[in-house]
Amino acid sequence: MAISRTEVIRAKLERSGNEVHFLHVTQDQKVMICRTTNGAYADAVHPSPVLFVHLCVDGGGPITIATNFQKISEHIGPGAIGVFPPGARGTGRWPGMTAITFAIAVDAVVESFGKAWIDKLKSNVLSTIFRDPLVEATMMDMGHARPGVVSDAGLVHAAHMVTHQLLDQPSDIGMAPVGGVIPLGKATLDRLQTMLDGNLERQVSVTEMAEFAGVSRHHFSRRFKAATGRSPLQFAIMRRLAHAAELLEQEQTCNILSVAQRVGFDNPSHFARTFRQHFGVSPRRWKTEQMRTQSG
Repeated sequence: MAISRTEVIRAKLERSGNEVHFLHVTQDQKVMICRTTNGAYADAVHPSPVLFVHLCVDGGGPITIATNFQKISEHIGPGAIGVFPPGARGTGRWPGMTAITFAIAVDAVVESFGKAWIDKLKSNVLSTIFRDPLVEATMMDMGHARPGVVSDAGLVHAAHMVTHQLLDQPSDIGMAPVGGVIPLGKATLDRLQTMLDGNLERQVSVTEMAEFAGVSRHHFSRRFKAATGRSPLQFAIMRRLAHAAELLEQEQTCNILSVAQRVGFDNPSHFARTFRQHFGVSPRRWKTEQMRTQSG
């Protein structure tokens, strides 16, 4: 007697220390959503031809996920979304964690997005544990819907949207490793620069930049430097100093203290010292030379 896909999924999840309750399953068993409650320890999650998307509802703890591309160690808690793409292995200690889990067959992903997206899932989605309001809301809706209320088409649509959100993260596929580290991709760097340019009046922390990029703090700093040759903080300071230089050039009536404050420096002496290190002249000298150039 053939074993159903649902039984295979249940066996894989239970092998990891989960209690599993299936909530909705499509007739072809390619898409299913279930509620899982973890035991004291979740052992290795074996490679599977299924994409697992876990939304932590309660509890949590440390987790390690690995593929052929990279290995990450993170902490998962309520609202966090953990992804186990096909071929991933993971271990974690999650006492009493409750999660809503999407199990999406690989062939369903291929049918929707093409085979190339599987590699994108493996390399890109695993860069961190995600927090995505749209994915969270969709999975919560599916997880709390009464049995029989969600149609096959509705469940497939929800799975399609969740997968699309994950795949829509800026991709770093094709980037050549630098010293064994995959650099951040151009799309990610462009988004970061736009974010930094919108927050020039303050010092954006590395943690905030990493969360914005969707990468763990440890991997973010290494991958950022591999892509730019500078640390994230050095790059952020350069953007603020470049804006300060523009203000000094464009606004003849502004004073040095005002410019320093507008680019996130509370201490004008620190601003002047940092400006000189970057441009080779003091802010006052820069302003004087720019005014002389404009009048000449």
